[in-house]
Amino acid sequence: MDTPRRAGRPRAASREILEEAACELFLEQGYDATSVADITSRAGVSRSTFFNYVESKSDLLWARFDDGVERLRATLARLREEVADGGVGHDVGIGGDVATGGDVESREAQARAALATLAADLPPENVALAYTQAGAMGLGEDLRLAEARRLVAVRDALAVHLRTAVSDQLAAQVRATALAGALLAAVREWSLAGVGRPALPAVLARALDCLGPGAATGLDAGTRC
Repeated sequence: MDTPRRAGRPRAASREILEEAACELFLEQGYDATSVADITSRAGVSRSTFFNYVESKSDLLWARFDDGVERLRATLARLREEVADGGVGHDVGIGGDVATGGDVESREAQARAALATLAADLPPENVALAYTQAGAMGLGEDLRLAEARRLVAVRDALAVHLRTAVSDQLAAQVRATALAGALLAAVREWSLAGVGRPALPAVLARALDCLGPGAATGLDAGTRC
């Protein structure tokens, strides 16, 4: 008679347990003093399970943000596919009634709306904790490196989306970097604002306003930086 195999934890639940364990340990004994073994022991999972979810312990603080970046990438790819297939209309899955056209203005509007959706869906706990408790956790250089990695990930997703609509690839790359920078700056500002802070999408809207209206500022075919 076969012995029934015990069901494992659902993937999302297991990662959440790792996130909670990591945050607890970082606050209790500091980031540098906390090993992967400490985290897996506290979470009650194996080392291999840990690396199934993340590459490093710092990634546990950014896991929800990284999920958002993956959704951002998938949403923008879907919009490009719709245009390539001759689709028309509007997409309401990225924060409002946003045109699905392939022109420059539509592409930047889509990018901004997708960023707003990422901000609206981002759970506040872990990323904010990384900023507000950076000193207590001893994050130091790891926080700056983690920020840089996310900036690059968002920039690359946006650049792919913008590059297909313009002839000036440098302009698209610069604009994508600026939009990604606005998101990370908003996340930092929001995290450090403390109790009574406005919602992250509102802070992001302010950050995006600092960049101007987008295509009208130079992101169009034939315009050089």
